[in-house]
Amino acid sequence: MTRRYGDEIAAHLRTRGVDATVVSVGECDMASLGRVDYLFLGCWTSGMFVVGQHPDGPWMSFVRAMPKIGETAADGTARPSVALFTTYQLRTGSQFPRMRAALRGKTPEPRLEIKSRNGALSDRDRQALDEFVSRRG
Repeated sequence: MTRRYGDEIAAHLRTRGVDATVVSVGECDMASLGRVDYLFLGCWTSGMFVVGQHPDGPWMSFVRAMPKIGETAADGTARPSVALFTTYQLRTGSQFPRMRAALRGKTPEPRLEIKSRNGALSDRDRQALDEFVSRRG
């Protein structure tokens, strides 16, 4: 389901002229992360059904191994622009704060968080993605 959501995000971004590639955390070339303009990091929401939500194990291992990436331009814009996405069964709860905490010091602050219960991109997600890529300086 999370892969489907990532594929739908990438397909939508391509309609907006963004060269988007979906790669699982197990297959990612860490060196390529520093060369992207947009970085979307996503995973399944693990944990209890109503409390204790957290990023899944493979995602956490990926983040621990990830080098620090990103730079800030003179105008204050960060590169890459970072977005988080997740899929879930009942609720996301503390998922996004825990993803942000795991990334602290590794990437610029994420500027977008989107989620899907069924792996499908909603109209609201499309609008948020459009705004996210249009803010790129």
